[in-house]
Amino acid sequence: MKTTQTAWAVILIVIALNIIVIFGYKDPQGNLFLGIISLVLILLFHSLTITVDDNYIKFSFGIGLIRGKYKLENIKHCHPAHYFSMGWGIRFRPGIILFNVSGNKAIELSIKNRTRKVWIGTDQPEEVSDYINSLLRKKRLT
Repeated sequence: MKTTQTAWAVILIVIALNIIVIFGYKDPQGNLFLGIISLVLILLFHSLTITVDDNYIKFSFGIGLIRGKYKLENIKHCHPAHYFSMGWGIRFRPGIILFNVSGNKAIELSIKNRTRKVWIGTDQPEEVSDYINSLLRKKRLT
């Protein structure tokens, strides 16, 4: 299973800030620097993709330079989570690390031998968690 969430808010905010600065700030070097930083931000954080196979739950931001993976055998349980949005990217909360690019929905992973839970943002938390739980049930039966 593979699902991708697009970071429309991040993309639109970066573009809007570029337009405001380019028309309000007449320094070509400053505009070039802002353009490069903006391009890097959009490439790194334009989306969040979750991929689940028989062995791993993987996720990656944008072009994939920032990514993570968890072995399915190390997952205790997975369920949908809803939270009050506090920005985008990688967020640390008490007992939780959140990876998101949009919205306020995620899957929550409880991982063996770790106290901190992992939340990975998605538009389809119910479907993704159901799929992961079906794989977990299969693995426990074998």
